[in-house]
Amino acid sequence: MDRRLVVVLPGTRDTSRNIVKHLKDLDIEFMMIPVIDVEIDHAEVESARRAFSSGFTPDISVFTSKTAVKVVKKFIPEAWKHAEKRLLAIGPGTASLLKRLGAENVEVPEKHSSEGLINFLSNIMKNSSLALYCSKYVNLHLEEFIKENFDSFRIFKLYTIIEKEENLEKLIKHVKSCSGKFYIIIVTSLKILKILSEEKLLSAQNIVYSVMSRRLLSEALKLNLPICHEFSASDLNLYYENLRSFIKKLLTSQND
Repeated sequence: MDRRLVVVLPGTRDTSRNIVKHLKDLDIEFMMIPVIDVEIDHAEVESARRAFSSGFTPDISVFTSKTAVKVVKKFIPEAWKHAEKRLLAIGPGTASLLKRLGAENVEVPEKHSSEGLINFLSNIMKNSSLALYCSKYVNLHLEEFIKENFDSFRIFKLYTIIEKEENLEKLIKHVKSCSGKFYIIIVTSLKILKILSEEKLLSAQNIVYSVMSRRLLSEALKLNLPICHEFSASDLNLYYENLRSFIKKLLTSQND
């Protein structure tokens, strides 16, 4: 391979900066261009605050994403205090962030999805009080399961993910004009995966994808995206280490 290697980071800026931190010493270019943005529902945040002020004390706190963790940590300190009792997280990224923020005893369902979370919750005593922190578009099956199986619960839909169409257009334009480069697009969420899969240009011969969970890999294969790297692990740092090794091999082959 004789093309310049470019790592494309289409996730939120916080996520992209963290990835750069693990790869910045490598001889590669970075392109941070978020194709999604987070819109916090401040009315829902205030509703959560009122719930805790009124005496809501969950035994179990469930986080469906890193964004949910960040919103709770920053805006709902009462919820964070109770979250330390017992934590459930969907996916290694969410679990890794919780641990980095000082949380202990973080549990992760073996299957990184709402279905995996439902299976996990099926084995928990239903007299437990549960709080779910998620986006506006929470999985309906998960929502229904909680409503049907837990007597005491609150579901806080704290944010919405919106598409940044102008950035997607900018990414496509850049790829078109730089045929002499080889791109690795790192996919960190299902929303990003779906957005990119709709653009045929982003399946060109000089573009491959890396995904960091079994769930994303499964969905990417269904969408016929060229996955060149995947590494499923409960610890996100293991993914980064594996990604570094993969990129180093590409750089070595480039210089041979």
